Amino acid sequence: MKKTLIILLAFFFLIGMSLNLYSQQAAKPELRKEIVQVKYLTADRAERLLRPYLTRVMPGGLFGQIQELPERNAIIIEDTPEVVEKLLSMLKELDVKPFDLQFTADVILGSLGTSLGTTGDELKELMSDPVIRELNSLLKYKSFKRLDTSIIKVQDNTRAYQRIGGGGMSLQLGIRPRFIKEEKADAFLVELDLSQSKGLTSEGKERTSNLLSTTLSLKSGERTVVGVSKLDGGDEALILILSGKIIK
Repeated sequence: MKKTLIILLAFFFLIGMSLNLYSQQAAKPELRKEIVQVKYLTADRAERLLRPYLTRVMPGGLFGQIQELPERNAIIIEDTPEVVEKLLSMLKELDVKPFDLQFTADVILGSLGTSLGTTGDELKELMSDPVIRELNSLLKYKSFKRLDTSIIKVQDNTRAYQRIGGGGMSLQLGIRPRFIKEEKADAFLVELDLSQSKGLTSEGKERTSNLLSTTLSLKSGERTVVGVSKLDGGDEALILILSGKIIK
């Protein structure tokens, strides 16, 4: 009798262990793994965008993972099938070709005191510009001269540099725009730097002086004065006017 009881206890113990193991295995969720080639984003950028949406804790101590493959610009996503499907859908919307943008930069030299040698026709043309007229009413410049008009083509959220200037002045414009979709009008958030070349050092390196450094919001198709920078403390100043649009 005692032996039979021991056998029964051992039998039920084994059944309990089996059921516990089965329940643990049953509780483990099914995982899906996908290797995704990223086209326009970088692998690390894609990983940073998607990581917050991974499953943090699953039964069985599992969790969602994203691994970068930088040499292939790809990522490996591993999570539940539902989450992986959601992340693939998100990546499809995020990994798109950036907009091609075009900006027009007008560099105007203004003077509070001295004439800049602008002819009557040139001055008439400049004063017909509503932006210049408004600027003149605020700052009372007596003379204007257009130094340069430059077209800068750049992709959304990337930085471009371009040499601009005129009248013996060498300038470099650095621009990094970010397209913003708005209800009433498309717009750009633009990081911009304008510097002037001051020649070369004794080591042959270029010396530069920063004239403007700003971030501004600009509506598509709108011309706006980015800034006014006085030159060497005199009566003359550089005026930078910028407009931008999406290239269709």
